[in-house]
Amino acid sequence: MALKVFRRLRSLQQDILACQKEGRRARISRQVNPEGDHRIELWMERVAGRRVSMLQPAEYELLARLPGVRDALEVLDEAA
Repeated sequence: MALKVFRRLRSLQQDILACQKEGRRARISRQVNPEGDHRIELWMERVAGRRVSMLQPAEYELLARLPGVRDALEVLDEAA
């Protein structure tokens, strides 16, 4: 399970950094529903297409710690 999460986060990191190299920014947004659950969405618009990913709060924390990711993200809400 840990290897699967690691691979997913590494793939997201590579796409986020590729977005940045293309002169675009990946966007992240967090919404909280009335029950207090967090919904974190990550959007990446690239020349080759669009990728949208849903993240758990713990996944976002790990992703943000990967090299280059935090600086490359455009935070739309309270996600940081």
